[in-house]
Amino acid sequence: MIEVDNAVLNSAVAALNSGNQPHFSAYVEKIVEYCVKNENGKVFQDWDKDTLRQLVAYHQAKGTLIVLADDETNIQGVFMWYNCNSDDHWSFVYNWNEDDKDGDAIFLAFLFASNTSAWKQMLLTFIEREPDCLTKKLLGVRHRKGNPTRVEYTTKIFSKILKSN
Repeated sequence: MIEVDNAVLNSAVAALNSGNQPHFSAYVEKIVEYCVKNENGKVFQDWDKDTLRQLVAYHQAKGTLIVLADDETNIQGVFMWYNCNSDDHWSFVYNWNEDDKDGDAIFLAFLFASNTSAWKQMLLTFIEREPDCLTKKLLGVRHRKGNPTRVEYTTKIFSKILKSN
């Protein structure tokens, strides 16, 4: 079990490992399976499934997890993010740092979608839950020329989506 100075993480992991919440554990497992199946080998390179379970439980506990499912409860998309500062890096994730709601940026860490419709619906939900995303810097990591590279996104994509709905 991860033990760091992050009360939300420690509480989420304790709930996950307690055995007292089987529905929560099954939900987390289903999300992890979807993420592993849909990632390209670059996102979770060296992460084992226990770490991924902890990651999903942590995001659920802090309210930065969107899971989209169809009528048969098949997952269509997963989106996780962090509130941070524009000078934070990927180590923010690896070190399990707590979100900084007063930070000037949002790190768009994990986004998997089965189709364009799911992607759009998750982004609209993200805007509803995290309206500061329209004014804060949007950060991410993309693999460019074989290396993880920090990138900044613009809100232009949000505008396009908002205009189409």
